[in-house]
Amino acid sequence: MYKFLYSDLLYCNFEEYTLSNITLINYTTRDFISKAELELFISKQDIYYTKEVIAKFKKAGMVRRVVTKIWNRDGAFRVGILFEYTDEKAYKNCQELLVKHILPHFKDFNTKVVGSRGIVVHEF
Repeated sequence: MYKFLYSDLLYCNFEEYTLSNITLINYTTRDFISKAELELFISKQDIYYTKEVIAKFKKAGMVRRVVTKIWNRDGAFRVGILFEYTDEKAYKNCQELLVKHILPHFKDFNTKVVGSRGIVVHEF
C-alpha cells in the first residue's frame, strides 16, 4: 500500500491528472424581476445561440456552456450559467464573441448579474 505524504504534493504536476482540458470556469447568476422575464430569457437561448455562433465559441476555446434554472430559492427568479474554457486566452476570446453576438440581444432585460471566475484545482 502506498502512503501519500503532503510533501508529495509539492512535486506533483496536477496538469497530468486533470480529467478534462478545462482549466478556467465562469459561473454567472442572473436575477430577473419576474417569472415571465426569466422564462423569456430561457426561451431565447436557442434563438441566439445558433449552430454558427456555437461553432465560433467552440473554435475560440469554450468547451461547454450550461444554463440552469435555480429552483431552490423561494421568490427568486434566477438562472445560473456555467461557462467552461480551455484557458484564459479562450475566456478572453469568448468575451469578445459574447459582446458581438449575444449581449446585444439581452440588453433590455432588467437583471442583476453576478459573475465568478475560477481555475480548476480539483475534479473527478
